[in-house]
Amino acid sequence: MNYFLGFFPSDDARDGIKKAVREVGKCFDGFDIPVRWIEPDMYQMTVLNLGNSMPFFKLWYYKYKLKPFYLRRFKVRFNTVKLGISRKYKELIYLDLLEGGDEMRKIFMELRHIFNLKTENNFVPHLTLGRVSKDLTNQEYSNVCKDLSRVSKSIDISNIEFYISNIELIGSDENGYKVLMNLNEVANTKS
Repeated sequence: MNYFLGFFPSDDARDGIKKAVREVGKCFDGFDIPVRWIEPDMYQMTVLNLGNSMPFFKLWYYKYKLKPFYLRRFKVRFNTVKLGISRKYKELIYLDLLEGGDEMRKIFMELRHIFNLKTENNFVPHLTLGRVSKDLTNQEYSNVCKDLSRVSKSIDISNIEFYISNIELIGSDENGYKVLMNLNEVANTKS
């Protein structure tokens, strides 16, 4: 099981994302490029990855360390569909953010500091839609990126938005997600 701190989009946002994925899928189908799409009920945004194990003492430690954490409500609004978040993840199809990215970066830095984690500084707030199932040539990559830009404008992805007022500790495996802890509830409890 993989553990992370993150959140889920609202139902309305999820519906908008599903519509966008249908249109985006046509770009890849047109070039006969296979894609492994994320199931809509699995859409989530990760703020901080915590690894593959969560023994009871670690969960208790996180609960203790998160007491002072407070999350102010903020808006997430998507910008465009993109391909390849970095050289390491060239196959990733994702939505980048128009609003909420700065808040997510601040939260990432604050949580990293609270847990004293030495993770990489290159945090790119995004929502993963899927992964390309083959290596793309430079020409295929260029063509798909142009099409994604065109489709993003035509379906107006910037209308997909939702508000975040809480971040959760989530465990994920092949069966789905399990919320282990709501960070705002932990911060509001008294010892």
